[in-house]
Amino acid sequence: MGVKLGGQHGARCAAEKLKKQKGGKEVVMSKKGILIGFLAAAVLALSLCPAAAQVKSFTITAGPMGGDWYSIGGAMGEMAKSVFPGAIVTVTTGGSLSNIEKVNAGKADVGLTMASLYADALRAGGIYVGRPHENLRAIAFLANIPMSYFLVRASNPISSIKEIKEKKIPIRILTSKRGSSPSLAAERMLKEYGITFEDIKKWGGRVSFVSYAEASNLIKDGHADAWIGPMVSAIVELTTVVKMKMLPIKPSVLDRLKEKYNYVKITLPKGKYYFVKEDTPHMAESVIVICQKKLPEEVIYKFTKVLLENPDRIRNIHKTYSVFDPPNAWRNVGGPLHPGAEKYYREKGYMK
Repeated sequence: MGVKLGGQHGARCAAEKLKKQKGGKEVVMSKKGILIGFLAAAVLALSLCPAAAQVKSFTITAGPMGGDWYSIGGAMGEMAKSVFPGAIVTVTTGGSLSNIEKVNAGKADVGLTMASLYADALRAGGIYVGRPHENLRAIAFLANIPMSYFLVRASNPISSIKEIKEKKIPIRILTSKRGSSPSLAAERMLKEYGITFEDIKKWGGRVSFVSYAEASNLIKDGHADAWIGPMVSAIVELTTVVKMKMLPIKPSVLDRLKEKYNYVKITLPKGKYYFVKEDTPHMAESVIVICQKKLPEEVIYKFTKVLLENPDRIRNIHKTYSVFDPPNAWRNVGGPLHPGAEKYYREKGYMK
């Protein structure tokens, strides 16, 4: 997997002077022989020139089916096809955690993740203690995405997250698939209330890791009580069919999440969704695009250029990404940019 280049990228682009050795002495070739040899060398040199190299395959690791990230991956895939003609462009499912591993290992060229995870992976901190990830670089910041909306049916008597622990309620919780940032965020948020996933199981409840589409259907069918995760398209659709309410996260918990894990503290404005009854403090993460550090500068330059020059392809995925701002996309990425991406930002005058 990963980018494959046609030709012999990085080979010399200049032919050496043709000589013919015999018995340790240089033998002068005929004019005709010199001309033929020169032409052959020129053709060979052109075939070995990096400019002639073409991207043969390009892999993007996105998010689970039914989620906004998978849609973003599809949009990026179409853009990649436009700048890498003839390349086999593949978009695969993934998540913030697994995408970091896949890109670092060279199993994908580009992926979506969170700035805080990227920073941790580079410095071997957080969940990556003792495991530095060196084959990673950033391309762009897309948006802050609110995490861990704790939604239950409006008819559910539970009124707070704290109540779940106090009464040891056997609640059936859904979150996104393992290896995703929403499931990690849900686990961390509950932990600040003194609740673990194992506790919920001991109380007779359960925690299931599912796709967004599965989560929507399970709650509609009455097979689950709660969703903890982002408001992606499938969940927004759920809330139009099933009346839901939100259990807010305490400000003190948000402060600890920010201090421990670098989550962004935001305010959900009243009316953002019908269940946001007033301006409400909440947690968010910075969504970024990453790539392999070892990819050629020109490859990432072309990808960055097409991505930032078609911002509506990202903005139209979901209102969360309506704030995608190319001139400032180099900021808040959590670590260094790929040289190809930096080249584009400087060329446009966004970076000085």
